[in-house]
Amino acid sequence: MLPEYFEFTLPSKVVYGIGILNNIANAVRPFGQRKAILVTDEILVKAGPVDKVKKGFESTDIEIVCMYDKVPPNSTIRTVEECASLAKTHECDMIIAIGGGSVIDTAKVANIIIVKGGKLEDHMGAYLLDSNDELLPTIFIPTTAGTGSEVTKVAVIADPDNDVKLPFAEEQFLPKLAILDPEVTVSMPGKLTAATGMDAMTHAIEAYVDKERSPASDALALHAIRLISDSILQACAHPEDLQARGAMLTGSFLAGVAFSHSMVGMAHGISHALGGVYHIPHGLANALVLPEVMAYNLECETERFADIALAMGVTFPQLINEGRSVLKSGSLASVTKKSEAANMVREWFGSKSFKVRSAAANALGNLGFIDQWLRKQAAWAGVEKIRTLNRQLSYLTKMPLNLRDAGIDDGLAKLDQVATTAMEDGSMLYNPREPERDAVIKIVRRAYDAKPAPLPVSEEDLRPSAGKLAGKEMKDVFKDTEMLYSVLTEFYEQLRDDPGIGAALKKTGLCIQFVYRNPDGVITIDATGDDLGIIKGEFDGSPEVTMTMNADFAHKFWHGKANLVSALTRRQVSAKGNVPKTVKLLPILKPAYELYPRFLREKGLGHLVIS
Repeated sequence: MLPEYFEFTLPSKVVYGIGILNNIANAVRPFGQRKAILVTDEILVKAGPVDKVKKGFESTDIEIVCMYDKVPPNSTIRTVEECASLAKTHECDMIIAIGGGSVIDTAKVANIIIVKGGKLEDHMGAYLLDSNDELLPTIFIPTTAGTGSEVTKVAVIADPDNDVKLPFAEEQFLPKLAILDPEVTVSMPGKLTAATGMDAMTHAIEAYVDKERSPASDALALHAIRLISDSILQACAHPEDLQARGAMLTGSFLAGVAFSHSMVGMAHGISHALGGVYHIPHGLANALVLPEVMAYNLECETERFADIALAMGVTFPQLINEGRSVLKSGSLASVTKKSEAANMVREWFGSKSFKVRSAAANALGNLGFIDQWLRKQAAWAGVEKIRTLNRQLSYLTKMPLNLRDAGIDDGLAKLDQVATTAMEDGSMLYNPREPERDAVIKIVRRAYDAKPAPLPVSEEDLRPSAGKLAGKEMKDVFKDTEMLYSVLTEFYEQLRDDPGIGAALKKTGLCIQFVYRNPDGVITIDATGDDLGIIKGEFDGSPEVTMTMNADFAHKFWHGKANLVSALTRRQVSAKGNVPKTVKLLPILKPAYELYPRFLREKGLGHLVIS
């Protein structure tokens, strides 16, 4: 059923790509000349991602004039004020943030102080800025796949003097650009990968069941759950797997957009309180309380929790087998709670005789409760799936499995304070079931007293590694224009002389000109005359299509390792003329991908072959 009303906006531009920070000039060109402060933390400075960002911006009009790298794991009022002061001193008109949620939240709230002035407490709340108020443009680069802060309009800053976390929410917090590059997440420790991944999972699950959900947030949340549940173990077990890292980063982004529209619920209310009172890391707190909150909410949103379980890959082979046994025995009238789901029953009798199908259909018509019962079992299995996932993550990363091991060493002496803080948290307003103080206390006690053991992870639990960290991409393949012509002109002549490729190219009747940069050169393939011409340098005719690209991209393309359509979107290639005609050439050119490496080896350039 659709809600009576919902809104959906995503004003931020999001770009994703492995190694995309190496080529961001086109993405940031619309900002023009800027003086930026770079906000980050000391760990990232030492680990390398910060240098990668600095180098990426060197080829742009954005100058990083200062850097604030003192952001702690839980940003504080003092952190935000120091960051804002540094930006004002250097007259910055842009903020770039690279880091996790704490770093990005620091940048968001510091932005208000830079522009509006005053004390941080003056701006605490939700949507205090006028719709016409403008903050400095921001670029956010997340290094943890969990918070989704790069695409949300909320921020949380700690007030250590009062053991609380201060909430902020403004439409203007949304960045102008978010850059998702899996390479910057590779150095993230396993324990942090697990905790932030479960933070993203909590965002997605709560977004799907909360009161303010919508069709848009539903779709994003369910796909985020699929991506995260499919990839989190792989990312922890094989941190160099860029496909798993990319799936986690994308899942976190989708979950962030989802909960930015539907908000979060009781799990976040409790984890905020645990963070404020006991300083438990936010992602870890979410991981530990999530299954307990799911169990609390399950009765009022059974159908949705069943959807979540299915998105996580929960299956019921035992129930299916039991249901088939009932059908085969002919005891349709005695089907009870342990029967298989209605759709599985239909699958079975769909292949039987008309008489059997008719009898089964009549029985099912009277037993609609079976499907409802099984949906409930699926929902409960989803809760157990989260518990199992936590245990497996603990095995891989030594992630704590209870609040005691997470750092609470006073026997929960401040439990009343946690409960009070949680009940006052704004997240509680969106929970599908009315939160009760006693329930909060029970959930926290269970998360403290729990004694689950780490669960070994087998290779069957992991998907095949799909993207190991590759070596550095080849750069400056052609040392000069002479070498460019020597290699590519000769290769194009070989394509012309190939019986299959040459004939197919001639049949197109096209005239395509390739303009190369770094080093510069021009090669034209002309199929408009009697013969297929390969012309280097100046060309007297009028090409139907002119394609301009970096010479290194051409080298990568002829290996079959560059997507031309994506390159056009990313402005790595510009095309003038009838581009669709050119794209239709791609099937003709596919055999060339095998010829090019062989051609390079025969020419004595085997070291240039991309493996």
